[in-house]
Amino acid sequence: MNKIYFLDINKLKQDFSYKEIYSLVSSYRKEKVDKLKFEKDKWLSLGSEFLLMKGLNELKFDYSKIKLDFGPNNKPYLKNTTQELFFNLSHSEEMAMCIIADSEVGCDIQKITIDKDIMAIADRFFHPKEIEKIRSAKKENQIELFYRIWVLKESYIKATGEGLQTPLNEFQIYLENNRPQILIDDIIQNEFILEELQVDNPNYRSAICKKICF
Repeated sequence: MNKIYFLDINKLKQDFSYKEIYSLVSSYRKEKVDKLKFEKDKWLSLGSEFLLMKGLNELKFDYSKIKLDFGPNNKPYLKNTTQELFFNLSHSEEMAMCIIADSEVGCDIQKITIDKDIMAIADRFFHPKEIEKIRSAKKENQIELFYRIWVLKESYIKATGEGLQTPLNEFQIYLENNRPQILIDDIIQNEFILEELQVDNPNYRSAICKKICF
């Protein structure tokens, strides 16, 4: 089971005041938002949890009665639901994203920014074979390829809960098959499945990574 949601923060601003959204979210989210400096970042953080509330409401859960707890590496999870549910949130620029699933999951969304020095970033963080793939691509395809790899890598480390404790250059996103795969030391990691998602806004790339329950 995957429930995936996207939200343009500008639409949220049209429908709700900041005070209204702030009053609805968890104390955990309020603490995070209060530490943020810029209004845009506050709205993005609120918007991502707003999507979580929407998803749980569709699943017939009362969000006000659900508690957040924290697992290894401080990854939050839903504590007192009647079924085992996992979630992950992401946001970038003007878009927020949420996924709710029945196993460990990660998601990522990124706005495509053409003025980034993508090769400098790739050289620093990507696996050598990913760098080679980007460099060998046609110039007009390099930016899109970079962001495809980026969101897939981020979704994987968020699904594992390890975050940047897993160096991004120690695993590879393999894109040659119909579905992207994760390789560590050239061995496919079959316990996780990757999926690239379409976002209504063509300026964004997004992906999810889900742990397979055998």
